[in-house]
Order: sequence, then C-alpha cells, then structure tokens
Amino acid sequence: MSAFTREHCTCVVVQNLSYDQAAEALNLSYGAKWLQDNLAKLPHQKFGKNRAVFCHCDLRVIQAMYAVLPPEAAKVISPPAEAPEQNTDQPKHPAVPAYAAARPSQGRRRQAAGV
Repeated sequence: MSAFTREHCTCVVVQNLSYDQAAEALNLSYGAKWLQDNLAKLPHQKFGKNRAVFCHCDLRVIQAMYAVLPPEAAKVISPPAEAPEQNTDQPKHPAVPAYAAARPSQGRRRQAAGV
C-alpha cells in the first residue's frame, strides 16, 4: 500500500496511457524518451514491476508544471491584490520596546562585594 494519494486525479474512469500514448497526447517532439528520462519528477502510476503509466490527470499536472508564463501574462491571469493602507505613524510592534531603551534591572556595584 502506498503512502501517497492521488489528490490531483479527478478521473471517473481511469484510462492508463503508455509512454508513447502520453507523449502523443502531450505533443512531445522527443516522444516517450523525455517521459522516461524525467519520470522521477513527473506524476505517474507504477504497479509492481510493470512500466509506468499515466492518466489524463497526470498529463494535466505535467502541462501545468512546464507551462511558461511571461510576467505580463501572469498579471492578466492573477492581478496583484490591493494592499491595505498602513498607518506609518505607529510602530509595527508597539509591545516590543526598542533595543536602545533596554536597561539593566539593578545598578552596577562600584565596590567589590564584601566577603
């Protein structure tokens, strides 16, 4: 039993794809070789000593992993949230005193302690 779950998988009926079928679905120019070389970094299924297989959900994750978004496109897809106004008059941490205000709890002894 595996300790990993396939939370990304939303398939109702899982259709397992071989290396060649997955490479064709992803339109890879190198074909199945790229999938085999990068298998440790890619989501896949492995049953015993059989070869690894991919479902369509695995292919969607692989596409998302290697999607290239220029900064301009990223701004259009998810614009930055407006920052709330901050009051600069008050310090960030008013409960923490400034380091310069730290003083010893007792004064220094000016003479050696009498023994």
